[in-house]
Amino acid sequence: MTAPDLTSLAAVSDLRLPLALLALDPISHGAGNAGNTQLLRTQAHIWQGRRVELPYVSGNSIRHRLRDALAWHLVRTLDVPELGLARRVVDLLWSGGALTSTGNKADLNMIRRVAQTLLGTSTLGYSAQSDIVAGTLYVDNAHLVCQENSNRMPPPLLSHPHAQLPAAVFRGKTFSARHDVSGSPVSRYIRVDSPEDLLNAGSDRPQQMIYDMQVVKPGSVLYTAFTLQAPTIGHVAALAVAVDEAAPLAGDQREIFLGGKRSVGFGRCAVYGRIDDAFTPHGGIQALREAYEQHMRERKTEILDLLGELVG
Repeated sequence: MTAPDLTSLAAVSDLRLPLALLALDPISHGAGNAGNTQLLRTQAHIWQGRRVELPYVSGNSIRHRLRDALAWHLVRTLDVPELGLARRVVDLLWSGGALTSTGNKADLNMIRRVAQTLLGTSTLGYSAQSDIVAGTLYVDNAHLVCQENSNRMPPPLLSHPHAQLPAAVFRGKTFSARHDVSGSPVSRYIRVDSPEDLLNAGSDRPQQMIYDMQVVKPGSVLYTAFTLQAPTIGHVAALAVAVDEAAPLAGDQREIFLGGKRSVGFGRCAVYGRIDDAFTPHGGIQALREAYEQHMRERKTEILDLLGELVG
């Protein structure tokens, strides 16, 4: 199969990728604190004539996961060295950038160049100079499969056993602790300046701090969707790479992380179904990934120069 021309600005068919996610570990998605307890983010929802507060994971946080994956993919593919990017370029790649000048006229030539060259940035949208440019990717909030969401769940999930259970079943609490090293082998390295310090060692001994977190329990099921609206083939390829990077295969199933505290074991979810099938009309994820990486390597200098222009 001939590699697609990812620089084409012709629109291809909209792509919608519905996802059902099984929580394999607790999901922590914070909404502030009450004392030492980190609260779980909830959304007000009207169900059977009453207001309920239901846990969810924001589409914005999932979208950031995709942006982060594409940014890391770019610096690896282009072999960008440490200290190799200006701060504003890093902000553009990982956070979408910021307005750096005033004006009320969009630079259409620059926008087209970005759409043809910086495929991931164009897909997710960005702010640069005096322009705010919308991306083609829309990410839905991830909502819980539960009784109270029955009036807005995708029809295939209405028959899921969890759809008959109240949301409270899927909410829980866990805790973490900041450990005190005194009394452990590490205490051998604590300096004692006088004999009196040994006698007073307990008086200023750090206390172990325990804090609670509200979480969505493992075994819960959530649903979301990725939608590309009026995309180019380059945008389709960028989403394929973002999915492949943010939700890599673990055996024969893809896994993605939702919410926060990934570094300490939270948020791991299995993806139901074969999301790869959505990209089959365009050659499949692997073919799109190869074309995307070839596009980047062939245009390394152009990409890095354009990033510099955007933030200049």
